[in-house]
Amino acid sequence: MGIRFATMKNLNFQQRLALGIVVLTILTTITLGFIGSRLSENFLLIRFRDRMDFLAKYLAANCELGILLDDRDMLQRLASNLLKEKDVVRVVIKASSGKILARSQIPGEAGHNTVQTPVFLTTQSENLAFGTGTSGQKILGTVKIYYNTTGIEQLSSELHLRYAVVTLLIASGGIIAFLVFSKSLTAPLERLIEAAQDIAQGNLEVKLSEGSLPETRKLARAFNTMTQALKESRRNLEHTYQQLIQQKALAEIGHFAVTIAHEVKNPLGIIKGALDILKKSDIDQETRGTMINYVEDEVMRLNDLIQDFLEFSRPKPLSFSKVRLDELITEIVERMNLEWKKRGIEIKCSIQDPGENFVIDADADLLSRAISNIIKNGCEASNKGQQVQVELSQKGREFSIIIRDQGEGIRPEDRGKILEPFFTTKAKGTGLGLAFAKRIIEAHMGQLVLHSNQGNGTIFEIII
Repeated sequence: MGIRFATMKNLNFQQRLALGIVVLTILTTITLGFIGSRLSENFLLIRFRDRMDFLAKYLAANCELGILLDDRDMLQRLASNLLKEKDVVRVVIKASSGKILARSQIPGEAGHNTVQTPVFLTTQSENLAFGTGTSGQKILGTVKIYYNTTGIEQLSSELHLRYAVVTLLIASGGIIAFLVFSKSLTAPLERLIEAAQDIAQGNLEVKLSEGSLPETRKLARAFNTMTQALKESRRNLEHTYQQLIQQKALAEIGHFAVTIAHEVKNPLGIIKGALDILKKSDIDQETRGTMINYVEDEVMRLNDLIQDFLEFSRPKPLSFSKVRLDELITEIVERMNLEWKKRGIEIKCSIQDPGENFVIDADADLLSRAISNIIKNGCEASNKGQQVQVELSQKGREFSIIIRDQGEGIRPEDRGKILEPFFTTKAKGTGLGLAFAKRIIEAHMGQLVLHSNQGNGTIFEIII
């Protein structure tokens, strides 16, 4: 049952309609053919039996004189002459006493069907032969005819065969006519499907012809109207999208300009103040050296700022190679501890079963910088004496790097913006570190997920 339903489900409209018409046509023609052949067969059998009954009555009318005169030669001739009739195989003429007066039979033939008629005295037998006789007259004897239905059965078989041929021709003609007719119904649907596929591929220049049927004309007009509306909507959408791009670009440029101005203004102010002091002739060497150090620090800060902007705006293409993720994490933690331990913040590393199972395809340099940015963010959010935890583990076919700090956490209203470019909660910063890390991790087909409860620290999870 399930296979039949699955097969029907895979048939298209034309095939289902054709199957239904074929089944209906075949059932109808077979039923009509069967009923017609049965009616014809019954009619022939009735006519055949009427013919045999007529022959018996006719013989009975002619046997009256022979039975009265006991002329057995005459009776035998009558019986033999009746054998010339088709399908009659045996004739027996008896007197009223039951004595056989004449008998004639075709050798080797045995009739399975019989008809028997009495022989009446005077003209009553003739009248009876033609259906006008009356009962109650004197019976001289009986005439019994044995006959076969072989001929009528052969005729019925031929009739059945002809009905079958006619049925087949009618069914075939109906199927052929339906296939020709159904093509005019399904062709518009096929064109509609092809047009819909073209539209799905982005071609809105498709236009359906209206066809010859009122329904197909209405369908084609509705489809063409829809296509025109889609074209108009696309033009409006593209225009709106271009406006949005321009507005977003202007907004980003403005944000970028404000951030640059803000970040550059402070270092320039410090540099200008230091230069003003250096211009004085009465400053001592210690003050001079301090001012020079201020200038160098601020120049380096400006350089780092410009470098961050350049890296974010023009990311270099990734160069993938086989990388041991556990070794990469260990090297990052060891390197960063050299700097942050001096500030009273320790970075702890925990790796679950380090080994060859941590090999991935990655750009080691960019991935290292992305992870370092997140660890650095955690260190900057921590206070002296606190720790930053880095945990590496494997979850099925994924690797998880959890970076957990002990800072104040991220405010709920800032969680949706913390990974956006230029957003920062620090007094000094460009807001590009986490955004850069997110871009690099996603380029490695990974995810950067934020888990944070305000007051309980911040947790970043890298899933690769």
